[in-house]
Amino acid sequence: MRLNVGSWFASTKRECPICGRDASQGASAAAAVPIPIRHPAPKRALASLCGLCRQAIPWIVHPVCRVCGRAESCEDCIRRTQRSYAISRCAVRYTDGMKDWLALYKYRGNEGVELILAAMLAFALERLQAATSQTSFPIITAVPLASERLRERGFNQAERLACRLAEWYGMAYRPLLHRRRHTEKQSLKTRRSRVVDMRGNFAAVSTASFSGNIILLDDVYTTGSTLDECARVLRQASEPQAESRVYGLLWARS
Repeated sequence: MRLNVGSWFASTKRECPICGRDASQGASAAAAVPIPIRHPAPKRALASLCGLCRQAIPWIVHPVCRVCGRAESCEDCIRRTQRSYAISRCAVRYTDGMKDWLALYKYRGNEGVELILAAMLAFALERLQAATSQTSFPIITAVPLASERLRERGFNQAERLACRLAEWYGMAYRPLLHRRRHTEKQSLKTRRSRVVDMRGNFAAVSTASFSGNIILLDDVYTTGSTLDECARVLRQASEPQAESRVYGLLWARS
């Protein structure tokens, strides 16, 4: 039997988890694109992207709105006279390309994409740590799905992403909220309709009592109505006399 010794040293094709291209090609170009994350685990995950996909990530490096973390001036935060969450930070701008990436995960359940989105959220978490001068947060939770949507999709994307971050950054994941009713997609509604829809739509679970600061994670921030209503419920459920703050962590900001 003749051995093909050359094959032992041949480069192994490594598919990009987003586009499926050979990520080993153009490795030098990809290496020139910095990954703005300190933690080694999410950094390794993003290093698995091909150069084109890595270049396509629209990081929000310098948020203009210091409240919600948007890359542009934010009318929603200017109009909101009261706010239940302290501040939030978002990883990327919600461009058409990012909508496609999220769809790969939410509607196809691609676990390889899940790892990439969680790694991108690590960027927002580290930005939140810097903005609040906190090196760690004890608890992370996620915006819940309605039971109808959960049955349809089979998983809650925000919960799974939050669990990934909890593992990487040594936080405890706790499911602290449940959704009382199903609502239509918020992307099709006006800002006023979103506010009305979210009001009273969430409740704390029976074991939701906590103290200290907490991170509330969701995939996309549009007007902040969902985040603010969830934060209001969480603050009401926090232990009496506790100075608890809720911080938002979002994958994308529209």
